[in-house]
Amino acid sequence: MKKVKIAEEFLKSLEDPQQTMDIMLDRIDIQTLYVINNYAELISNVKKRTSLEEKDIVSCSIIIGYLLKGHLDRYDLNQKLHA
Repeated sequence: MKKVKIAEEFLKSLEDPQQTMDIMLDRIDIQTLYVINNYAELISNVKKRTSLEEKDIVSCSIIIGYLLKGHLDRYDLNQKLHA
């Protein structure tokens, strides 16, 4: 599937910290970055109280980020449709 290859290439590109920073600042506004950073602290605190492996916590965090992106996209679309 082409999407899988595209996703793998994108994630590979994020291994370069400068590439990650450039994309992040281009695509995410500062307020959302702040919210994400605060949420990361909550996830970090959960790690101390769970038996989940670090890999599972990271995976869940990525999934939550994906869901957040979809939610914010829907919000933006709704705002544009009702403006």
